[in-house]
Amino acid sequence: MSSVPRIAPAGLGLALLLLCIGCPKPPPVVKQQTFSASPGSIKVVVLVPFYPRPDLLRGVGDQGISAEEVAALVTGFFGDALAAEGVHVIPASDLETAFSSQGRATPRRDPRAAAERAARDFGATSVVLGEVYRWRERSGEALGTDRPASVGYQMSLHEAPGGRRLWTSRFDETQRPLSADVRNLGRYPGGGSRWLTAAELARWGAAAAAESLVAGQWRASK
Repeated sequence: MSSVPRIAPAGLGLALLLLCIGCPKPPPVVKQQTFSASPGSIKVVVLVPFYPRPDLLRGVGDQGISAEEVAALVTGFFGDALAAEGVHVIPASDLETAFSSQGRATPRRDPRAAAERAARDFGATSVVLGEVYRWRERSGEALGTDRPASVGYQMSLHEAPGGRRLWTSRFDETQRPLSADVRNLGRYPGGGSRWLTAAELARWGAAAAAESLVAGQWRASK
Protein backbone atom coordinates (compact mmCIF):
# COMPACT_ATOMS: atom_id res chain seq x y z
CA MET A 1 0.00 0.00 0.00
CA SER A 2 1.37 3.40 -0.86
CA SER A 3 2.05 5.79 1.98
CA VAL A 4 2.07 9.51 2.55
CA PRO A 5 5.64 10.84 1.99
CA ARG A 6 7.84 10.35 5.02
CA ILE A 7 9.77 12.95 6.95
CA ALA A 8 11.91 15.28 4.92
CA PRO A 9 15.66 15.36 5.66
CA ALA A 10 16.79 18.12 8.02
CA GLY A 11 18.16 20.22 5.17
CA LEU A 12 14.89 20.10 3.28
CA GLY A 13 12.98 20.91 6.45
CA LEU A 14 15.12 24.01 6.94
CA ALA A 15 14.54 25.02 3.33
CA LEU A 16 10.79 24.66 3.80
CA LEU A 17 10.95 26.76 6.94
CA LEU A 18 12.78 29.52 5.08
CA LEU A 19 10.25 29.37 2.28
CA CYS A 20 7.43 29.64 4.79
CA ILE A 21 8.72 32.90 6.28
CA GLY A 22 6.30 35.56 5.18
CA CYS A 23 3.62 33.02 4.21
CA PRO A 24 0.08 33.55 5.50
CA LYS A 25 -0.51 32.06 8.93
CA PRO A 26 -2.11 28.62 9.11
CA PRO A 27 -5.79 28.54 10.03
CA PRO A 28 -6.66 28.61 13.74
CA VAL A 29 -6.62 25.31 15.60
CA VAL A 30 -10.16 25.77 16.92
CA LYS A 31 -13.18 27.73 15.79
CA GLN A 32 -14.87 29.47 18.68
CA GLN A 33 -17.57 31.99 19.48
CA THR A 34 -18.10 33.94 22.67
CA PHE A 35 -21.69 34.87 23.49
CA SER A 36 -21.18 36.48 26.89
CA ALA A 37 -17.78 37.32 28.36
CA SER A 38 -18.10 37.33 32.14
CA PRO A 39 -14.73 37.50 33.94
CA GLY A 40 -15.97 35.28 36.77
CA SER A 41 -17.54 32.59 34.61
CA ILE A 42 -14.51 30.31 34.72
CA LYS A 43 -13.74 30.68 38.42
CA VAL A 44 -14.95 27.13 39.12
CA VAL A 45 -15.68 24.94 36.10
CA VAL A 46 -17.39 21.55 36.35
CA LEU A 47 -16.93 19.10 33.50
CA VAL A 48 -19.94 17.18 32.23
CA PRO A 49 -19.00 13.83 30.64
CA PHE A 50 -18.84 14.43 26.91
CA TYR A 51 -21.46 12.75 24.75
CA PRO A 52 -20.40 10.24 22.04
CA ARG A 53 -22.51 11.04 19.00
CA PRO A 54 -23.96 8.19 16.91
CA ASP A 55 -21.49 8.84 14.09
CA LEU A 56 -18.67 8.27 16.60
CA LEU A 57 -20.26 4.98 17.68
CA ARG A 58 -20.14 3.80 14.08
CA GLY A 59 -16.61 5.03 13.48
CA VAL A 60 -14.62 3.43 16.29
CA GLY A 61 -15.89 -0.11 16.03
CA ASP A 62 -12.66 -1.54 14.59
CA GLN A 63 -10.17 0.67 16.48
CA GLY A 64 -9.89 -1.22 19.76
CA ILE A 65 -11.50 1.58 21.77
CA SER A 66 -15.13 2.26 22.60
CA ALA A 67 -17.01 5.46 21.89
CA GLU A 68 -17.49 5.97 25.64
CA GLU A 69 -13.75 5.67 26.20
CA VAL A 70 -13.08 8.20 23.45
CA ALA A 71 -15.57 10.66 24.94
CA ALA A 72 -13.99 10.23 28.38
CA LEU A 73 -10.52 10.83 26.96
CA VAL A 74 -11.54 14.08 25.29
CA THR A 75 -13.35 15.24 28.44
CA GLY A 76 -10.19 14.64 30.43
CA PHE A 77 -7.98 16.35 27.88
CA PHE A 78 -10.01 19.54 28.10
CA GLY A 79 -10.10 19.39 31.89
CA ASP A 80 -6.32 18.99 32.01
CA ALA A 81 -5.89 21.87 29.58
CA LEU A 82 -8.11 24.19 31.64
CA ALA A 83 -6.26 23.25 34.83
CA ALA A 84 -2.95 24.00 33.11
CA GLU A 85 -4.32 27.50 32.41
CA GLY A 86 -4.95 28.01 36.14
CA VAL A 87 -8.69 27.25 36.17
CA HIS A 88 -10.22 25.39 39.14
CA VAL A 89 -11.71 22.32 37.44
CA ILE A 90 -14.08 19.76 38.98
CA PRO A 91 -13.73 16.45 37.08
CA ALA A 92 -16.63 14.80 35.31
CA SER A 93 -16.49 11.81 37.66
CA ASP A 94 -17.46 14.04 40.60
CA LEU A 95 -20.56 15.29 38.80
CA GLU A 96 -21.47 11.72 37.79
CA THR A 97 -21.25 10.67 41.44
CA ALA A 98 -23.50 13.56 42.49
CA PHE A 99 -26.21 12.44 40.08
CA SER A 100 -25.80 8.68 40.59
CA SER A 101 -26.10 9.10 44.38
CA GLN A 102 -29.71 10.10 43.73
CA GLY A 103 -30.30 7.37 41.17
CA ARG A 104 -30.13 9.76 38.21
CA ALA A 105 -28.15 9.64 35.01
CA THR A 106 -25.81 12.57 34.35
CA PRO A 107 -27.52 14.98 31.89
CA ARG A 108 -24.82 15.15 29.24
CA ARG A 109 -26.93 17.22 26.85
CA ASP A 110 -28.96 19.31 29.30
CA PRO A 111 -26.86 22.31 30.35
CA ARG A 112 -29.43 23.72 32.73
CA ALA A 113 -29.86 20.53 34.75
CA ALA A 114 -26.10 20.00 34.89
CA ALA A 115 -25.44 23.63 35.82
CA GLU A 116 -27.98 23.63 38.65
CA ARG A 117 -26.46 20.57 40.29
CA ALA A 118 -22.89 21.77 39.68
CA ALA A 119 -23.59 25.12 41.32
CA ARG A 120 -25.38 23.59 44.28
CA ASP A 121 -22.92 20.78 45.00
CA PHE A 122 -19.61 22.29 43.91
CA GLY A 123 -20.05 26.06 43.87
CA ALA A 124 -19.55 26.04 40.10
CA THR A 125 -19.66 29.25 38.10
CA SER A 126 -19.97 27.31 34.84
CA VAL A 127 -20.14 23.86 33.30
CA VAL A 128 -18.62 22.47 30.11
CA LEU A 129 -20.56 20.11 27.88
CA GLY A 130 -19.16 18.44 24.78
CA GLU A 131 -19.86 16.05 21.94
CA VAL A 132 -17.32 13.87 20.13
CA TYR A 133 -18.25 12.87 16.59
CA ARG A 134 -15.06 11.54 14.99
CA TRP A 135 -12.02 9.60 16.19
CA ARG A 136 -9.89 7.93 13.55
CA GLU A 137 -6.53 6.55 14.57
CA ARG A 138 -3.55 6.91 12.26
CA SER A 139 -2.48 3.87 10.28
CA GLY A 140 1.24 3.18 10.49
CA GLU A 141 3.90 4.83 12.59
CA ALA A 142 5.03 8.33 13.51
CA LEU A 143 7.42 8.51 10.54
CA GLY A 144 5.08 7.22 7.88
CA THR A 145 1.36 6.61 7.44
CA ASP A 146 -1.15 6.04 4.68
CA ARG A 147 -4.03 7.29 6.86
CA PRO A 148 -3.39 10.17 9.27
CA ALA A 149 -5.31 10.64 12.51
CA SER A 150 -8.55 12.57 12.34
CA VAL A 151 -10.56 13.94 15.29
CA GLY A 152 -13.67 16.05 15.62
CA TYR A 153 -15.46 17.37 18.70
CA GLN A 154 -17.26 20.46 19.97
CA MET A 155 -17.67 22.01 23.42
CA SER A 156 -19.75 24.68 25.08
CA LEU A 157 -19.45 26.62 28.32
CA HIS A 158 -22.66 27.38 30.21
CA GLU A 159 -23.27 29.67 33.15
CA ALA A 160 -24.07 28.03 36.48
CA PRO A 161 -26.67 27.73 37.79
CA GLY A 162 -28.79 29.16 34.97
CA GLY A 163 -27.35 27.21 32.04
CA ARG A 164 -27.00 30.19 29.70
CA ARG A 165 -24.52 29.50 26.92
CA LEU A 166 -21.38 31.63 27.19
CA TRP A 167 -18.90 30.15 24.71
CA THR A 168 -18.54 27.44 22.09
CA SER A 169 -15.54 25.81 20.46
CA ARG A 170 -15.15 23.30 17.66
CA PHE A 171 -12.08 21.23 16.80
CA ASP A 172 -12.14 19.35 13.50
CA GLU A 173 -8.76 18.25 12.23
CA THR A 174 -7.19 15.66 9.98
CA GLN A 175 -3.42 15.97 10.06
CA ARG A 176 -2.09 17.15 6.74
CA PRO A 177 1.42 16.57 5.37
CA LEU A 178 3.98 19.23 4.56
CA SER A 179 3.49 18.43 0.90
CA ALA A 180 -0.10 19.66 1.16
CA ASP A 181 0.78 23.03 2.70
CA VAL A 182 4.20 24.30 3.79
CA ARG A 183 2.51 26.13 6.67
CA ASN A 184 1.95 22.74 8.31
CA LEU A 185 5.65 22.82 9.26
CA GLY A 186 4.78 25.01 12.25
CA ARG A 187 1.16 24.02 12.73
CA TYR A 188 1.36 20.71 14.57
CA PRO A 189 3.13 19.58 17.75
CA GLY A 190 6.59 18.45 16.75
CA GLY A 191 6.74 21.04 13.97
CA GLY A 192 5.21 18.68 11.44
CA SER A 193 8.12 16.26 11.87
CA ARG A 194 5.92 13.26 12.68
CA TRP A 195 2.43 11.86 12.37
CA LEU A 196 0.35 12.30 15.52
CA THR A 197 -1.90 9.74 17.14
CA ALA A 198 -5.59 10.53 17.53
CA ALA A 199 -5.02 11.18 21.25
CA GLU A 200 -2.17 13.61 20.53
CA LEU A 201 -4.32 15.41 17.98
CA ALA A 202 -7.26 15.65 20.39
CA ARG A 203 -5.08 16.87 23.26
CA TRP A 204 -3.57 19.56 21.01
CA GLY A 205 -7.05 20.82 20.13
CA ALA A 206 -8.14 20.83 23.77
CA ALA A 207 -5.10 22.87 24.78
CA ALA A 208 -5.78 25.42 22.04
CA ALA A 209 -9.43 25.72 23.09
CA ALA A 210 -8.58 26.20 26.77
CA GLU A 211 -5.94 28.80 25.98
CA SER A 212 -8.38 30.73 23.79
CA LEU A 213 -11.14 30.59 26.39
CA VAL A 214 -8.94 31.81 29.23
CA ALA A 215 -7.36 34.54 27.10
CA GLY A 216 -10.82 35.76 26.13
CA GLN A 217 -11.95 35.94 29.75
CA TRP A 218 -8.80 37.85 30.67
CA ARG A 219 -9.44 40.40 27.92
CA ALA A 220 -13.04 40.79 29.07
CA SER A 221 -11.89 41.72 32.56
CA LYS A 222 -9.82 44.66 31.31
